[in-house]
Amino acid sequence: MRRQRQQNRALRHEQAALRRQQEELAKLSETKSLLFCALAHDVRSPLSSLYSLLTLLDLGTIPIERLTAHKEQLTHTLGTTLQLLDGLLQWSAAHVQDIRPRPRTLVLNDLVAETLALVKMEAAHKQISLRDELAQPCACLADPDMTRMVLRNLLSNAIKFTPEAGTVRITAELKGAFWEVAVTDTGVGITDADQPRIFSDTSVHSTSGTADERGAGLGLRLCKEFVERNGGQLSFQTTPALGTTFCFTIPRAAVTVADYAPELAPDHPRAAAE
Repeated sequence: MRRQRQQNRALRHEQAALRRQQEELAKLSETKSLLFCALAHDVRSPLSSLYSLLTLLDLGTIPIERLTAHKEQLTHTLGTTLQLLDGLLQWSAAHVQDIRPRPRTLVLNDLVAETLALVKMEAAHKQISLRDELAQPCACLADPDMTRMVLRNLLSNAIKFTPEAGTVRITAELKGAFWEVAVTDTGVGITDADQPRIFSDTSVHSTSGTADERGAGLGLRLCKEFVERNGGQLSFQTTPALGTTFCFTIPRAAVTVADYAPELAPDHPRAAAE
């Protein structure tokens, strides 16, 4: 009888372990699905902007002189998009079996500047002003590719839901052991009915943008998961018809910017000259 009880306990432990493994596999599968949808969006957005501009040129809506004037910007956007695609392919290959953060020390300012350059044409198409208001170098400890994806999604969403001639700005404020990064827009805001579904795991929430931009409604769920996997939190504040602010926290690096990026330190000759 005692042996039977021991066998039953062992069996229950094995069953519980199997259930946990099944839950982890299901979660991994869901994360991969969200990831691939977000990757497709990241690549599609800048290419769509380029396609729209070239289509207008073909229709004769934009004079060739204007396109020539924007040649440098077009070349830069294409180059940035190719770099993005290369990085996404490499990162996806590395994470396809194990989507865990690989944190390292990084300068958030660099990632913000890179992301703003990538979404610049999306904003220009709607005459939206993009403002980088990071007042100081921000040394962080996080997975750089996950952080890039969070920034791209938040900035793209802000542009998507901001009408023409609006403003999107990004700021960062040091709060204890974390940087609090905020993306604020002057857009349409989020209705009371939609707010509970923003990060929902049980429903897909997709809304067309102010210029009928499309989206899968999955990016914010992935942003939340990536922020939390790096030790932070994602939240938002919104006022319908006035705008929305999405905030996420990211761990502050233990070292200073001057330790690994001296050219960004305030007392460096280059920084002083600027």
